[in-house]
Amino acid sequence: MSIKLFTRISFASAVILCALMMTGCWDDAEINGRAFVLGFGADGGEEVYEFTFQLAIPVSGESDSSGSIEYTARTVGEVTPAAAVRRLEKDLGRQINFEQLSLIVIGEELSQKGFVGLTDYFFRRASVRRQSCIAVCEGNAADFFGFSATDKAISADAASILQSYDSGGGISMDLFSLYKTLINRDEFYLPKMTAIAGETPDNSQDGGKRAILTLSGASAYGRDGNYRGDITEDELELLRLTCGSGTGGALAVYDGQGERFCCQVRQSDCSVKCGISGDTPEFRLRLELVLVPLDAGGMDGGGYSPEAIRHIEQSAVQTVGARLEALADRSQKSLGSSLLGFQDIIRQRQPDWYRSHENNWEIIYPSSNIIITVNCTAAGGGITK
Repeated sequence: MSIKLFTRISFASAVILCALMMTGCWDDAEINGRAFVLGFGADGGEEVYEFTFQLAIPVSGESDSSGSIEYTARTVGEVTPAAAVRRLEKDLGRQINFEQLSLIVIGEELSQKGFVGLTDYFFRRASVRRQSCIAVCEGNAADFFGFSATDKAISADAASILQSYDSGGGISMDLFSLYKTLINRDEFYLPKMTAIAGETPDNSQDGGKRAILTLSGASAYGRDGNYRGDITEDELELLRLTCGSGTGGALAVYDGQGERFCCQVRQSDCSVKCGISGDTPEFRLRLELVLVPLDAGGMDGGGYSPEAIRHIEQSAVQTVGARLEALADRSQKSLGSSLLGFQDIIRQRQPDWYRSHENNWEIIYPSSNIIITVNCTAAGGGITK
């Protein structure tokens, strides 16, 4: 064989090999052979669990705009998530793909009996997004995913609500955060969501139920992962004030006579100092609020006087301070320190002390000293000079 012929054959072989490589991975399933999990739910049973998969199923491999994606929820009764996935793949004749998973929901009953073992499947499955949100729902997860929040799926809307509500302050929980929490044996809580039926627009092509999604509170858990109790929507909103800064939202404050003032939270800044007095932890939480009254000050719209503004500021200090103290007291007695983040704070700032007392933390924390200070400034909102 001449050198010139050998060179031509080598070049042709290289071109063919490159062309083959450009066709994609040989072991990947075709798009029409997959079903994409957008949301996953778990409900408790006596012998088996009820696992609900909210699926996006391609039916032609074309774009969603051509109507080629079917959105559906399938519930499978099995003893483990892995067994449920295998059964669903058999029933659908498709490969179950978790790369688009955005939401994991635990049914209310199961959330109070124990669910942590079920999450191990997602920790070990490499294709599952670690940013997938985790929440508890009122009622059953199967019913929660039975709603249609949009023309597509409820999972994306619910995950968006959880992420936007977080504001960088640790309110939402995802797979990575839960894994880290369980490794550190921290107390934690999960946001609690509610889906209620809403009216379907007349021009909608979807004849199914629509959902109005709300964040209705949170469920608290101890270091052992066991359920401790719930906090309300108002308490969750109060807790959000202690996280990050620039928090928006409305806040109702009351004076000593029960008069109500509704204000917008323009900004909230919270700092926590911790120390050890004797062998007892001490936490000093300081919350700075900037509020804007939402009305113009009276029915005549004349604005608030300086005296009225000071009255609103004092009322806000009293209202928020009392509610924070009540929440801290309940966290010490029943819900766990994770509500105000004290366990993580003392672990970071007093590492030597924490290592020596970690195993007794749940005994020590209820007797810790918690000192709460609230300052408030009212601005804007029709204030008169």
